[in-house]
Amino acid sequence: MNFTDLAPYFNKLDVIKETANQIIKDFDMFGIEIKFSGNAYNAYDELFEQIEPHINKLISSNQQKFMGILYRIDLSDEQIKKALKENTSESFSEILSDLIIKRELQKVVIRNHYKSK
Repeated sequence: MNFTDLAPYFNKLDVIKETANQIIKDFDMFGIEIKFSGNAYNAYDELFEQIEPHINKLISSNQQKFMGILYRIDLSDEQIKKALKENTSESFSEILSDLIIKRELQKVVIRNHYKSK
């Protein structure tokens, strides 16, 4: 399952809440607090607006923690390189924040798929 297959799940409240909880859990492991109001209609924007400043700061101030988060979330070099080539108008931290949300959603969808089988 690639990121383009995720579109139908952006409108499923239960999946959005699970994704937010996964993001909260993963960032909490690194002492970064992310909150989610529970409103699925603006979940992406809400999460993005919280993640992006942290990623931007970590890129310049704490490479070890930054790499730890990417490893924990399981973003590959190939995914990052591809996104950088496709999104030349956004900043590095914006591209990574988008990838983080999509990767966390992908993990939730895959986990739920195999849980139901």
